[in-house]
Amino acid sequence: MHPEMPDHAAIKALVQSQFAPAAQDYVTSATHAHGSDLARLVALAKPRGHEVVLDVATGGGHTALAFAPHVRYVVASDLTLSMLQAARQHIQAQGVQNVGYLRAEAEQLPCPAASLDMITCRVAAHHFADVRAFVQSAAAALRPGGLLLISDHIGLEDPEEDAFMDRFERWRDPSHVRAYSYAEWRSFCAAAGLQVEVCEDDQREAYQFDSWTARIRMPEAERDALAAWLLAAPAHLRTRFGVVVQNGRVVALQGTFGIIVVRKG
Repeated sequence: MHPEMPDHAAIKALVQSQFAPAAQDYVTSATHAHGSDLARLVALAKPRGHEVVLDVATGGGHTALAFAPHVRYVVASDLTLSMLQAARQHIQAQGVQNVGYLRAEAEQLPCPAASLDMITCRVAAHHFADVRAFVQSAAAALRPGGLLLISDHIGLEDPEEDAFMDRFERWRDPSHVRAYSYAEWRSFCAAAGLQVEVCEDDQREAYQFDSWTARIRMPEAERDALAAWLLAAPAHLRTRFGVVVQNGRVVALQGTFGIIVVRKG
């Protein structure tokens, strides 16, 4: 059972307060900038060069940048203005010309109906106040045959494991709402009239505990409390989530990620 979540407005305010000060850190984060899922998303999308793409919750702009050479135009959107500005600076510094920028909520995409060929969303949906509304909005904005491509944390079917991961993710970042399982994503998409074509695990590198907690500017006392909680966790959960301990300190742990590709009929 997941704890009751705050209301949607509170979640959005928390997301902006968490990410606004850390915008530049996400631009330069090696995990976000160079993850193998970027190339995998482009490969699964199979762009042919004519597509118009919306990258939702663009963060540091890395997904928009990955797609830009392969499509006609990308719109990078984000709820947090400072994050969008950092993404624009990063993308323009690469000399990329075919990317536009839009401040927008994921749950209410300001796009004409059936106007987009692809919508991407990478490592962000777990922050959304209403992921079902996001999927519905994406479905409305996609053209027939269009694709929704998701790369994100994936929830687990085992309740104990899922609750454990949910706790450490939200402890580190209170704006983490929920990691959804593949079954939940299938349900959300089916309700929006979309067909899931791909669900595949994404074997990410482990979180390096110090940089992982520093990137979100986690207070030192909270960081230490989280480390102590991880050290005290049952052995089977420490093994499941790859908790690495050196000299009595947590140095790494592992989340679960996946890629989902959805088509509009």
